[in-house]
Amino acid sequence: MNNEESATVPAVWRWPGAAGALVAVAATLYAHVAAGQVDPMTTLISDYALLGVSAPAMVGGTIALAVGSVWVSYGLAQVDPARSAAARVLLLAGAVGLLLTAAFTTDTAPTVVSAGGEIHRWSAALVFTALPCAGWLLGRRFRNPALLVVSVLSVVLLAAFLAAHPGSLVSSLIEGPGYYGLLQRLLVLSDAAVVLLASLCLGGKGDASRVPRLGLPTLT
Repeated sequence: MNNEESATVPAVWRWPGAAGALVAVAATLYAHVAAGQVDPMTTLISDYALLGVSAPAMVGGTIALAVGSVWVSYGLAQVDPARSAAARVLLLAGAVGLLLTAAFTTDTAPTVVSAGGEIHRWSAALVFTALPCAGWLLGRRFRNPALLVVSVLSVVLLAAFLAAHPGSLVSSLIEGPGYYGLLQRLLVLSDAAVVLLASLCLGGKGDASRVPRLGLPTLT
């Protein structure tokens, strides 16, 4: 396999991961439009899964993002197996968290009263921490400033969301209940952006000089 082939073959792993992130964003936007009675400023995005009109879109979008995360992890195992292990584990952890949030619906915010609601909440916490950490590691590995910035932004949004969420010690001081729903939506969008940008790290001639040639078989 020549140099040109070794530079372009990994690009095969790029597009499904990117597609998963884009489908997730599109499904979330559709859920917002379909469920007009949900206030995006003061309610959690998980509430769309409680409505029949928007539930399929939310579940489908969540699964799509999970599949995208798994695909990026698999692609990293193909093009950079030695130095991407930690990022791959975090991406897979994020995917598991996403699947659990899709399988277990939330309780009506802000209280959690059921076992399913607890699983949903802690699974979401796993997603919101694992994906930014994976993005940070990959941003440094592939020298991708955009991925580094989005990963840091996601962590900042998570901190702001936790501070504004009802029940937080400082929520009332910063009037968090008035906009904590918006913060969560921005957080979800930033995590989807992490998966999208991480997928774009796979393939392309610019990456060929930084990852080892593995002698992958040609696809033709």
